Amino acid sequence: KHQVMLRELMRVNSLSNSLIRPGEVLQIPESLPYRSGLSRGDVPRDELMLLARLIHAEARGESFEGQVAVGAVILNRINSPYFPKTIPEVILQKNSRVYQFSPVEDGSINLEPDEKAVSAAEQALSGKDPTGGALFFYNPDISKDTWIQTLPVVTKIG
Repeated sequence: KHQVMLRELMRVNSLSNSLIRPGEVLQIPESLPYRSGLSRGDVPRDELMLLARLIHAEARGESFEGQVAVGAVILNRINSPYFPKTIPEVILQKNSRVYQFSPVEDGSINLEPDEKAVSAAEQALSGKDPTGGALFFYNPDISKDTWIQTLPVVTKIG
């Protein structure tokens, strides 16, 4: 509902861990666009289009919310200490010798994005995050990676 990262919630409330007890009153910080301090206007057009191409390749045929979620995951990674700090670095990151995102590996990231994917990228850059801060996404109907099934499911979209 508030689109606030857990890390930010913990910082504002001086929490040392993520445990929140019933009845505990928390301050909810304002959600900031692109959580790294950039706004849509600050992102170069080529980075916006790279994000849109990944969204299109990963989630064409999915709902608009699902497409925004893909973009949000990329931006959430930028704000995580475990991932690179720019859109291109996150999208092109390799794990072992394999790219993090299959469209980079198979070349479908080079497809021209449709307007829906561009709009989804813009929404994600403006701060919309239907994932609640998730760092990963997958389609359980097609994913064969067993490691992702060990991660907690934060939300289901679509």
